[in-house]
Amino acid sequence: MSAATLENRLQQLTPIGQRLVWVIAGLALAVAPHFDHIAVWTLLTAAVAAAFRMTAEIKHWPLPPKWACTGIAFASLLGVLASYRTLNGIDAGTSLLIVMAGMKLLETRTVRDLTVVVFLSYFALFAAFLYNQSMLLLPYMLLTAGLLTMTLMRIHQTEAMPVREAATTTAKMFLQAVPLAVLLFLFFPRLPGQFWAVPARERAITGLSEQMTPGDVSELSLSSATAFRVKFEGEAPPPRERYWRGPVMHLFDGRTWRYTGASYQPQQIASSGSTYRYRISLEPQQRNWIFALDMVTGWDRARAHRAEDFQLYARQEQIAVLTSFDLESTPTYVTTSELRNDQRRLDTYIPRNRNTRTIELARQMRESAGSDEAFIQSVLTKFGSEEFYYTLQPPALDTNAVDDFLFNTKRGFCEHFASAFTVMARSVGIPARIVTGYQGGEFNPMGGYFIVRQSDAHAWSEVWLDGRGWQRIDPTAAIAPERIERGLDAAISAEEDVPGRVLRQSALFSKMRMAWDAANTFWNDQIVEFGEAQQNWLLKKLNIDNPRLEYLAVGLIVALLGFFAILSVYLTWKFKPRARDPVAHVYEQLCRKLAKLGVPRQPHEGPNDYVARAAQARPELAAQLAEVQSVYVSLRYGPTPLPTQLSRLKFLVNQLEA
Repeated sequence: MSAATLENRLQQLTPIGQRLVWVIAGLALAVAPHFDHIAVWTLLTAAVAAAFRMTAEIKHWPLPPKWACTGIAFASLLGVLASYRTLNGIDAGTSLLIVMAGMKLLETRTVRDLTVVVFLSYFALFAAFLYNQSMLLLPYMLLTAGLLTMTLMRIHQTEAMPVREAATTTAKMFLQAVPLAVLLFLFFPRLPGQFWAVPARERAITGLSEQMTPGDVSELSLSSATAFRVKFEGEAPPPRERYWRGPVMHLFDGRTWRYTGASYQPQQIASSGSTYRYRISLEPQQRNWIFALDMVTGWDRARAHRAEDFQLYARQEQIAVLTSFDLESTPTYVTTSELRNDQRRLDTYIPRNRNTRTIELARQMRESAGSDEAFIQSVLTKFGSEEFYYTLQPPALDTNAVDDFLFNTKRGFCEHFASAFTVMARSVGIPARIVTGYQGGEFNPMGGYFIVRQSDAHAWSEVWLDGRGWQRIDPTAAIAPERIERGLDAAISAEEDVPGRVLRQSALFSKMRMAWDAANTFWNDQIVEFGEAQQNWLLKKLNIDNPRLEYLAVGLIVALLGFFAILSVYLTWKFKPRARDPVAHVYEQLCRKLAKLGVPRQPHEGPNDYVARAAQARPELAAQLAEVQSVYVSLRYGPTPLPTQLSRLKFLVNQLEA
């Protein structure tokens, strides 16, 4: 259907029908960002209501009676309550808002009803920011808000405002609002925490879990989704030291490793090398895990705490929005605390009736090695010298997974090697555990930070050595050292299909991807996460060293008053009355005087006819009126008038009172 045909169809509708088309279009665009996170039936209910209302307008059907609309609205309310078990929260509130907007369409008879739907659309649109604050959403939100504003203007016009005029007026209004929006954003007093951190219904988010079975990490490594970003103060650690510590697995049932939860007994460590300070920005997750550079030594105690196994946790229930932490870590360290007996028992336990071949092999190798350190080195040498293969596509393993891997398949990913090594260490009484997290990271030169993706997911082992404490042992480094130094693509065989590898190897694609990520990171750091700390930094730049809340509020009020004063001056200038034509002003004065003399001007009379009629009605003024007429015509219709002519006209009109 062409634009002209569509315009003709719209013109055939009633005035309410023409406005209704715009209102429904605005509502649809406002609801669109919610398609992936609210119940489908709520969207269908609103869509059916909109379709029925439009059809009723076209076919001149009667609208449902009030009792029917009330019944449908009440049923929808119960439906939302049944779906979410509450009417509170983002999901339930948004669903209810959308359903009620659809119900309101069923009773739209007046401009006021349409206005209510538009305002409901505004609320539905801005609720999308509670789910997603990405930079990509912003232009869509602005365009939709602009359309709703245009609709609001058009439905209140007696005659339909042209689309171009409505768009121009809306654009001017938005531009005029920009200074006020920037002022409020920068200086409105910030409260601790984030406005966006409203609890939402849990949604599946790709990432590490509380257990690890052979194949789990290799499946996760197929995802290119960002896990977090890291910006270092000064020099960054080399690739071999970029281990980002996550959940620590202690429990083992012969196949699956499990996370036991957090215990917060203090543990002492001593740094024996370089210390790095950095800011980590975590993407939303279902947990409160902070993937700190191993080993974390400094953090904000009010926002996070470190567990007994050295994993760092946020004190909040879960990281539901983009969240940043300032941390300090040392990659080389020594554990100075003693290993408790209960912890030793936990980290040496293995099921005796599972993986018996591995247990026997480990004991033989320990007898030959003579010491724990030599045993560890011999196991790593075995992995590196025998025909073990590092692959993203390992074969399935049977019940005795470690035996099957070591003696049969010999093909695996990091979790296979870490699991096998840890079982062998436990088999000879060496306390050992699995650490999951991430290793490496891709540097973005455009933003000066590292991007750690889900494809960087990794698993390694930790063993307890007397006198040295917990030590990281990464069997993957013995099998595929290029994985640690250069990343996953370098470690996997060229013949093996790795999703996205071709694109990542493209220089052009890599630059485009980095530019986009840098823009998004700037948006997240400077806009989404602009909070109390950033506001205090800005105020210090303005020589306000210790801003108090009341002073900030007073300053904001003064700034707002200044803004509105400037705006008022501008509007006064813009809409000031036009300068009056001096000739017309004198003519109006003439009309008032003749009216007082009993000769009022008729609406249809021009100057010549009026003056001629006045001369007939008042013969004693005929000579004066004739001269008035002559001078007026000369001023109005002749060549460029002389100032003396205008003065003469004023004099003649004034003389009429004599």
